[in-house]
Amino acid sequence: MRLAKIFISAATAVLIVSASHPSAAATEHRGVVMDAVTGGGYTYMNIEENGEKFWIAAPETSVSKGSEVSFSEQIWMPNFTSKALRRTFDKILFVSGVDDGLAGAQAPAGAVEPAEPEADEELSDEDLSDDEAEPAPVDGIYTIEQLYYRADELKGQIIKVRGKVVKVSENIMGRTWVHIQDGSGTKGKNNLVFRSVNDTAKVGETVVAEGRLDTDKDFGFGYYYSVIVEDASFTE
Repeated sequence: MRLAKIFISAATAVLIVSASHPSAAATEHRGVVMDAVTGGGYTYMNIEENGEKFWIAAPETSVSKGSEVSFSEQIWMPNFTSKALRRTFDKILFVSGVDDGLAGAQAPAGAVEPAEPEADEELSDEDLSDDEAEPAPVDGIYTIEQLYYRADELKGQIIKVRGKVVKVSENIMGRTWVHIQDGSGTKGKNNLVFRSVNDTAKVGETVVAEGRLDTDKDFGFGYYYSVIVEDASFTE
């Protein structure tokens, strides 16, 4: 039996930095921008709200010091290090965007986490050639298309993929998220995410990624993965 789940639309999804349930009510904030700096795809803002100052991070946006902005609370992250700024924040609030009352809230930029989820298209039997439907070769390396097709039977097993690293997101929920493509699969099933605690890879590299296959992972806020790989490691 193959998976036939449909991804929730991410048009209004927030950053993938929380495992909270998507229906949980978000706390609303409104404050004054005391300082702002952009780096690594984010705009970091020091906010003063009711006499209290704290930092927030939103997808890169244009904001002026002294402007008043509103935003919804998504996830607080302690001891977060921004490599782009070369700075560690004791505590920082990640938000999906800020609204200055002029142009409206900024849409998520996808800089954190995986690309926005799209419809998880069902693969028909015609989508797989006879070769692709066969078991993995002796070296144990599957194509991404094979893994989506055989996800149920391979769940919990250690698998390997050889492909190109197209995106790396670090320090998200205590993991590094490495996105790999190998030229197989169809839209929505041509990219596989490998999560690792202590290993990483560089964008543009061709690697052999190995890890434990898992299915039906819901991290909240519309970010659902029918197939994902945990405890990953990477070799050239």
